[in-house]
Amino acid sequence: MIFMKNIFTSLAVAFVALFALSCEKIPVEDGKLATPTFTCKVEANTIIVTWDVVAGAAYYEVTLNNNEPERTDKTICRFSDLSYDKEYTVKLQAVAADAAKSSEVAEKRVTIGQRVVPVYREWYPQNNASATAISDNGRWVVGGFDHQGMIIDLNTDEVVMAENFEISDVSDEGVGVGAYYGDSMDGEAAIWNNGVVSKIDLSELTTSNMSSLMSITPDGEYMVGWWWEYDANSYYYMTYGQCVPFCYDAIKDRVTVPTMGTIPYEVVALSLCGVAPDRSIIGYLQATGPSTVVLWEDEYSEFTTLKYEYDAEYNPVLSFGDGQSRFSPSGNYVCGIAKTFEFGEAQQPAVYDREADELIVMTGQGSATCVTNDGIAFLNDVPYYLGTTSYVVDLKGDIEKQTPLYDWLLDVHGIDLYNYIQEGIITVGASADGRKLLGITNTMSGWMCYVIDLDGEPMPEL
Repeated sequence: MIFMKNIFTSLAVAFVALFALSCEKIPVEDGKLATPTFTCKVEANTIIVTWDVVAGAAYYEVTLNNNEPERTDKTICRFSDLSYDKEYTVKLQAVAADAAKSSEVAEKRVTIGQRVVPVYREWYPQNNASATAISDNGRWVVGGFDHQGMIIDLNTDEVVMAENFEISDVSDEGVGVGAYYGDSMDGEAAIWNNGVVSKIDLSELTTSNMSSLMSITPDGEYMVGWWWEYDANSYYYMTYGQCVPFCYDAIKDRVTVPTMGTIPYEVVALSLCGVAPDRSIIGYLQATGPSTVVLWEDEYSEFTTLKYEYDAEYNPVLSFGDGQSRFSPSGNYVCGIAKTFEFGEAQQPAVYDREADELIVMTGQGSATCVTNDGIAFLNDVPYYLGTTSYVVDLKGDIEKQTPLYDWLLDVHGIDLYNYIQEGIITVGASADGRKLLGITNTMSGWMCYVIDLDGEPMPEL
């Protein structure tokens, strides 16, 4: 038995020796470092990356999206001041002294959620710009006054001043449109993109140096505006009057003039004031008769009037809209004023429902300054001409019920802003989901703009 045991022991030793010899001839996976194991923690708009030590690593490279990698010999890395409501890709590699032996790259996707903000925020721009629009996605606010403008990123509350540029509208990517005054005191139609100004070339259509873009689609691909035509003998002046409408396709870099429609009065001026996501357009038509808003289903179709009534002798009966008329974000409503002429000219707030082909006229002497996709209308100076706040009307409910904004916020949304909302405010815009409302008021310190976020945190009691 001892003999047999020695034989087995000798065979085992020989087998181990042969195995060791064979291992010397076969490399072990090129000697690469182990792939690091890591975790990502999100705090507000910061990503904190931590990982375990990798044996043999000289240092580590951490990469966010396609940026330059961060090098560190620690086992933690922070990426701060990131964008809210955005997904990021984090990559981590353990680097060896011999680069060929560095580890495989480990990768994770990390999402930073929406920023938690107070329900009410306000700004007093240094250049006294007045807010004019909020992007459909609720991220950007733009404005302009007296040749100066501003853009606010609601994700960070950062305010950027736009020198010599009044911004009228903004896309979901923060591209603004309006008028640039750097080369002409009359203003020229232009695009504002992260501080870079690009003027629209109208030289093939006019020699005018007075123009403006008024509205842009959420995707930033299509814009509408007007130019002031000085040449009374030109085709455009004789067709459209002193103010000529135009459209700009940014993808095709093409300017077009929309097709004229028919009205019973001579046209004095026709400017464009809004464009919907489907590229339907509204314009403000001034004529020898009453002024009105007209609608193009697209730039190639003739415009139609939304509500424009007159009797057999062409005496005006009813018209809708003014130069401040705007689409709801989706374009299903148009807000503005209705004018009747039975006992002189009388003005009332009104909203046109495109889907129902119906003009909804409300009591009071003011105007509808904003309407959401869900049919919530905001009225200015109603029901009293010297009103103290913006009023709210549910177009799908009792249109005679006009509720002060602060009461509506409390009754419908449980939000108490009674001590925050100032007098004389005007609601001028809403995000596509109706959860962010933009307003302005003129104070002793100049224009103030505010945003009400219906999903924000409650305000402290004053």
